[in-house]
Amino acid sequence: MSRARLGRYLLLQARDFIVDRALAIVITFGLVVMMSYESLGPGGRALIERGGVHAWELAARAIEQPVSFTWFITALMAVHGISANDRTSGRFRLLFAKPVSVAHFYGQAFALYGVLYLVLALLFVASMGAIFPIARVTAVGAFAVLVASYLLVGGVCFLLSALWRFDWGTTIALAGALTYLAAKFRHHPWLNGFPPFWELADQADSLKYLEPLEWRPLVWASAYGVACFLLGLVVLRRRPLAT
Repeated sequence: MSRARLGRYLLLQARDFIVDRALAIVITFGLVVMMSYESLGPGGRALIERGGVHAWELAARAIEQPVSFTWFITALMAVHGISANDRTSGRFRLLFAKPVSVAHFYGQAFALYGVLYLVLALLFVASMGAIFPIARVTAVGAFAVLVASYLLVGGVCFLLSALWRFDWGTTIALAGALTYLAAKFRHHPWLNGFPPFWELADQADSLKYLEPLEWRPLVWASAYGVACFLLGLVVLRRRPLAT
């Protein structure tokens, strides 16, 4: 397999992301931006015009809710069915009619989808910044949560997609169950072996405090997601796509 051949698939993968995924992500981000703008009453506008720390605090509270609502669902939109859809539709027969490494192909797709998703995430944060005077610490924190969300949610979904076709539903169920268990058994060590979705939820919630986020939970969540992604590549190397 040549790099040139794999590179030619890059445009196909970019088109797939734009057509099948980007629109839903843009609509989701766009709706929460519009809702945030519409919720800004006369008192909020007056506070923003005065500026200062109180305006930053208002902006921090304003961006916390959209990020808390979107970090999971938009990352899932970006990755779900990344390999499972090709298996269930039979499209893999066309994609791999020529000698191309399955793991390299889907690894490249995951990386490309991540870059394009983060471009949309950056535009989302910038759009919120056009409405509210978001402090640098809040903007950086919001983007960091969205980066970690793609790696964790995307990595877990990538692995599940390599295993079977119900990756999106399984990811949602897993995240919901683990978030519930974390609320009940937060300090139990056995939780450490599971994807730390609750850590990202906590960090998103902390955006409202106008303080730097804790980097350890973000790094741990990102590392866990990367490990799942790598394990997914191993599965794709060993599993026949026709099964």
